[in-house]
Amino acid sequence: MKTNTFDLSLALGQTILVGQNKEPAEITKIEFFEKSGELVIGTTRGSRKALTFSLPARLREEKVMCPADKYR
Repeated sequence: MKTNTFDLSLALGQTILVGQNKEPAEITKIEFFEKSGELVIGTTRGSRKALTFSLPARLREEKVMCPADKYR
């Protein structure tokens, strides 16, 4: 499956999973650096680049068209 667009909605106080062990952390600050174009998220477990974390399963929307797509 190829993704052409990606929408990400984050809010202060939201819980995300960070690190290798997927530990929960709360978002405390969201910063955008125009010069580098990076989006940095400050969490209770340190700052992270915007796409180096996972959302908890209850927040993810999984749309499976057919059962076989789950394994592709």
